[in-house]
Amino acid sequence: MTYVFRSKETDPYRRGVEFGTHHSEKVRATVWKYAQMFEEFANAPVNLEEYGGSALESIQDYAPELASEIEGIAKGAGLSPHEVAAINARTEILACIGAQTRGECSAVILLPPGDAVPLAMQTWDWYYALADSWLVWEIPHADGSETRVMTEYGIVGKSGINSHGVGLLFTILHHSDDGEGIGVPVHVAARAALDRGVDINVAARNLAQAKVSASSSINLVSYEAGVSAALSVELHPGGPSFVSPDQTGLLVHTNHFLSPEPSKYDTEPHAFPDTIIRRDLLIRRCRQTDVTSIPDLVSVMSSHLGSTAAVCCHHDVAKSSTPQYETLATVMLNFVDKSLRVHAGGPCSIS
Repeated sequence: MTYVFRSKETDPYRRGVEFGTHHSEKVRATVWKYAQMFEEFANAPVNLEEYGGSALESIQDYAPELASEIEGIAKGAGLSPHEVAAINARTEILACIGAQTRGECSAVILLPPGDAVPLAMQTWDWYYALADSWLVWEIPHADGSETRVMTEYGIVGKSGINSHGVGLLFTILHHSDDGEGIGVPVHVAARAALDRGVDINVAARNLAQAKVSASSSINLVSYEAGVSAALSVELHPGGPSFVSPDQTGLLVHTNHFLSPEPSKYDTEPHAFPDTIIRRDLLIRRCRQTDVTSIPDLVSVMSSHLGSTAAVCCHHDVAKSSTPQYETLATVMLNFVDKSLRVHAGGPCSIS
């Protein structure tokens, strides 16, 4: 069963303290797991304080309210702010140390014709060892609005939806210029887009202003007064780039760039071509199936073609000592009541 934590505090620092105090063991465990991961990839000691210090400076410049929240989480969990900032910049640190990680996640957005409600769903694929390191966090703001995110303990954001009807799905990308310093962490940029996004245009503009040092596709979708829209913001050094849905209203993003210019510097297809296969499969299945509901989309995404690199992937129990990916969660956005449903496990396990 998915664990949901609802904050009571609207002040960012106090909300962080509240979250860190409630989840001190989980936050500390997440920091420890990522510290171990960084050192294993680097095959050398990694200075978490140094990387985290750089990350906190970038966060402070871009979203000072989230820097305050991170400082509060650290206070509540009994950690240094730099340690918590470092896990918020885990994508950026992995790029800095040259870790070659497989792309994570597949996202599908479908804008039906007329005034029908959009459908939006993604898988979250990450290391099996982190299967118990995430939750749904409901975040109230002083203006009465609310953000709901699926995220990891101590990381301020990832995929989610806000009370203005703006939703966000998140997939990782890899660019040859990634890893030059620590820019605005992509997870922080995603959270800020939801916190500040009174509409999809404001959310996109906030993302476009993030000077990042690692790449991701931040896929926005909105439903307002019977009208839907979607846009993929491909964040990358020197970017961003933008991708719209096709003429049928379908937007599918896996882990390679769709914009022509950054595609020239895309390192993912050469290393992990499964991203091409997954996207093609999802597009064809969506077009060949009458997808009108989330259960229909669950069926489309319940594909195990490609085994451990499938849309719905599972770790190989025969290789338990090897770090492996698994679909740890399936994220579904509901634009009728602006709610977030996150299922623990892949689409194939949703009944």
